[in-house]
Amino acid sequence: MITTFVDLGPIAHVHLFLRVSRPLPAGGWSWGELAGYPGILAQEYAYNAKECRALVHTYGRSVARVIASHQLGERFRVYARGRSTGMVLGIREWEWCPVRREYVPVGEYMCGWREAIRDYYVKTGELFTKKRFSARVEPLTVVPDLVAPPTPPVVPEAA
Repeated sequence: MITTFVDLGPIAHVHLFLRVSRPLPAGGWSWGELAGYPGILAQEYAYNAKECRALVHTYGRSVARVIASHQLGERFRVYARGRSTGMVLGIREWEWCPVRREYVPVGEYMCGWREAIRDYYVKTGELFTKKRFSARVEPLTVVPDLVAPPTPPVVPEAA
């Protein structure tokens, strides 16, 4: 039997993060991780600045619907970083609106795509603009039969 594997492209190259406002002991606040959602929130693909912006906005709207507002607090951010460079590709902030009773985007979207692509070229020598999504089907392995052939029943000898 031949098993196939669908490869939906290369390794995900955009990491998305969630940050919420956290009070500081001396007053004021700073951005911090949300308990239960530390580190990378998701790994995705974006091949240009427009796709990266769409990812950040989509995850922001989804986070606001999936995670309770008392956990997110007054405001939160979703930002994307490049897997290879670690540079910020985009950031969007949302704030709770008591009138609309939902989170709404505030300020402007911050795009760092161009700088990150330049840094990617400096670090790897590759042009990121040549990267594209490619789905392909490849044989993974040949799997031997896992079920042993039945053993013949033992027939008692007649006496």
